[in-house]
Amino acid sequence: MRVLVLMGGESTEREVSLRSGRAVAAALRARGHEAAELDVTAFRDLPAQPALRDCELVFPALHGGAGEDGRLQALLELLDVPYALSGPLASALAMDKAATKRLMRGAGIATPAWLQVVWDPAADRPVSVASRSGARSPDRGGFNAGHVLARAEAELGFPLVIKPNADGSSVGVEIVRDARGFEEAFARAAGAGRDLLLEKYVPGRELTAAIVLGRRLPLLEIVPRKGFYDYGNKYTTGASEYLVPAPIHSPVYEQISADALSLYDLLGCRGMARVDFRLDGDAWSCLELNTIPGFTTTSLVPKAAAAVGIGFEDLVEDLCRDALARTGAGRDEAKAGRGKKGKA
Repeated sequence: MRVLVLMGGESTEREVSLRSGRAVAAALRARGHEAAELDVTAFRDLPAQPALRDCELVFPALHGGAGEDGRLQALLELLDVPYALSGPLASALAMDKAATKRLMRGAGIATPAWLQVVWDPAADRPVSVASRSGARSPDRGGFNAGHVLARAEAELGFPLVIKPNADGSSVGVEIVRDARGFEEAFARAAGAGRDLLLEKYVPGRELTAAIVLGRRLPLLEIVPRKGFYDYGNKYTTGASEYLVPAPIHSPVYEQISADALSLYDLLGCRGMARVDFRLDGDAWSCLELNTIPGFTTTSLVPKAAAAVGIGFEDLVEDLCRDALARTGAGRDEAKAGRGKKGKA
């Protein structure tokens, strides 16, 4: 196979993406495949890259931003370039945490209550506050952080979580314990001009469920040695302990795993995804689904795969072969058909 690994990107997860991309390329080379690496520093320049025409398949190891929210996937389809993992719609839905949570509610998958806040950095105020039902407060020019606090206290209570609605890698996530700490934490998040998600905090255990090629891998429990599973604990060696399979009794284990697969199917994902949960006693809540999770040898999905004997190189190669089986043959047939039509 000739695979082009896209990595880097323009999002806050750029450094993580570079690590994922290098690991994917190294795994493919170890299996004897040709793997080129492309650091995507500007998406507007991507269509002109000759490497897109020279490869058989693109592996998008891009986290966040245009690389994971469906824009890259739509572009590759317009360019008729086969690629691994999920398509434009599944990618866009999964990146929008509030949209995913509304779908979960409709499907009967438990998820914490939330508010979605759209902040206008130019006006330095929120312009939209939507509840979990999708109902929005009317904007009559009077929105401010105090209005958001009042809604959060009434509908979510404390503690609560503030996080970007469309970022990953735990970037910008804060746990707010009371109203006194809300204003400062909210100002930090809103200062970046982001679409924000305020979510009811769920105590308990941190779990993740990996789905690969439509199959459920063992649940994995994350135990940070200090604090919660933030960016530092996620990417600092030795900062967290990982238990796989997660020590959870039946039938809770099976029901969480089933919810993960249901969400994967509901969004129309392909190839691979990671679904994150919180478990409080025997009650669990689904937080989100990631279509391009971290993909180094020490990331969560490879850890779950290794627990059932699937090595990192096997995992990468299988995902690429699956993508070629889905799109490569169809693309070749389409090209052959166009060639015959031209000769007629």
